[in-house]
Amino acid sequence: MADVGQKRHNNDWGGGSRDRKRKKNFAPKPGQAARREIDVACAKGDTAAAFAAFDAAVDSGEPLQPHSFNVLLHLCSGGTSTGGNYKDDAKTADGATPPAAKVVVPPKDAVHPERANAIFNKMVELDVQRTEMTYTALARIEAASGEPRRALDVVKRLIDERLTPKLRTFAPALHAFCMKGDIEGALEAEAEIANAGIEISEAEYAVLLNAYADAERWEDGLALLRRMREEVRTLSTPLVESTRRFFDRHPGWRLEASAEVDEATGAASSTPSGKKMQLAAINLSASDRAALLAGIGKLAREREAKSSFDGFVRWLAKRGPLPYLVDGANVGMYNQNFHESRFNFNQVEKAMNALRPLARDTHAARRDACGEGAEGAEGAEGAEGAEGAEGAEGAEPAPSAATEPNRAGDSPPGDSAPGDSPPGDSPEDLGLTDAGDIDVEALVSKPGVDVPVNFLHVRRVRGGPANHPRAKALLDGWKRCGELFVCPAGSNDDWYWLYAAVASGDDAFLVSNDEMRDHAFQMLPAPRLFAKWKERHQVRFHMSAATGLEFYHPPPYTACVQEGSDLDWWLFPGDDGEWTCAVRK
Repeated sequence: MADVGQKRHNNDWGGGSRDRKRKKNFAPKPGQAARREIDVACAKGDTAAAFAAFDAAVDSGEPLQPHSFNVLLHLCSGGTSTGGNYKDDAKTADGATPPAAKVVVPPKDAVHPERANAIFNKMVELDVQRTEMTYTALARIEAASGEPRRALDVVKRLIDERLTPKLRTFAPALHAFCMKGDIEGALEAEAEIANAGIEISEAEYAVLLNAYADAERWEDGLALLRRMREEVRTLSTPLVESTRRFFDRHPGWRLEASAEVDEATGAASSTPSGKKMQLAAINLSASDRAALLAGIGKLAREREAKSSFDGFVRWLAKRGPLPYLVDGANVGMYNQNFHESRFNFNQVEKAMNALRPLARDTHAARRDACGEGAEGAEGAEGAEGAEGAEGAEGAEPAPSAATEPNRAGDSPPGDSAPGDSPPGDSPEDLGLTDAGDIDVEALVSKPGVDVPVNFLHVRRVRGGPANHPRAKALLDGWKRCGELFVCPAGSNDDWYWLYAAVASGDDAFLVSNDEMRDHAFQMLPAPRLFAKWKERHQVRFHMSAATGLEFYHPPPYTACVQEGSDLDWWLFPGDDGEWTCAVRK
């Protein structure tokens, strides 16, 4: 027997046999060498080497995978790739799209239409699976060759093959139409994009605006700018340049040398005319708010117990709109990142106490807007007892007749089956849509409640810190005043406060430092609308012993493309923080 420390050869342990098997398993599979040669050549942009490798593989009968055909077509369309990662919609580490400019229509001498035709025909002959990338490359080649109509026909063929197009598939046709001055063709391409449920990007706005300027179709260009106002928050440098070009050539407008905007108020002035302007707060339109709310409701019902969420919607329809909503978990756990930290009910009460007068002000304004005036003030009077609660450790808000409490741990009212609904609780009586969602216009036509509402999951109100006498007193006070909504077990409280906040109108605010970037929010069907809503309705906060509680409301204006109410000025914010201003002559 060998010593423990003696070296052994691989054969002593049977390793030689395994090594031989391992080497045998590493024999390249058919087509693998050709794929590697094609990938390396395409990564270098070496068209001669890439095409030679393809020809050799075809002549020898080596099988080629869809990947190899696609990188070759991408090369033919004027692109290069690195390691096979040639997608133009790649994301950065934080999920954002990289800002690098994309060449939508490559130069004519950068494409290889004959080679692309031969490669595509071989795909068809061998019945190799085509993908969206296949047809995107072909569309780019047709656009570069000055054939936008054929580029659009390529996309239609893709759709006929039941593949899903992307904006990059349509964009070459739209851009090529604009470059040829064929606005009608460009609008046809844009209509196809819209039919596919895709939104155009800043690059498409820029080429369309250039085309309108070249054709001197000024009113159409201004209409496009009004559309852009709804879609684009700040302008990239190329879009700023196209916008400046449009107004520079417009006979009835002139560009100002500079514009300054007061970040606190939104008041603006331009030089040299000295024009005074005021940026407005831009809220979601009624249709956009309804679409966003429907999307939230759909996702919530797919992930929550449907009866619980529908009961909550009925609860909201009877009590809403809500003036201020508090993400109780976010406020209660603020700065609780130390050892043995726990949910802090006093922090939530501090926020609630500061919000009560604000909620009453909002309610009073809503009463006036609804035409109720002092006659509708009866429900608000009961909340006055809360005003002196600040700093009183054991103080509890007085009951408010304006709301009915949702008892901690109970399901929201209205959980009974539709057939058993009490009188006045039918969807028609409550103002619900056919899908069971809140009709926002109907809800905001009422003054709603006059108190802030704190949303907590049921596990926050049972056991643990909730058993402390101070916490019990606060919970009881919130319940008696109708200031508490308890989300049921097994639910995600985010869906509840988000739905209620969106449904409660332009003057409702959500108090939370949650950035709302997690998986649940990423699944919302209208991310642009959600971002626009969040910008106008999220109130962030800071709390410390040194500074106390501070709220950070959204500014009184929206930093986005805006047109003057008298139609005599435009302001455009750039990604670089600078503003572009145009005024009527």
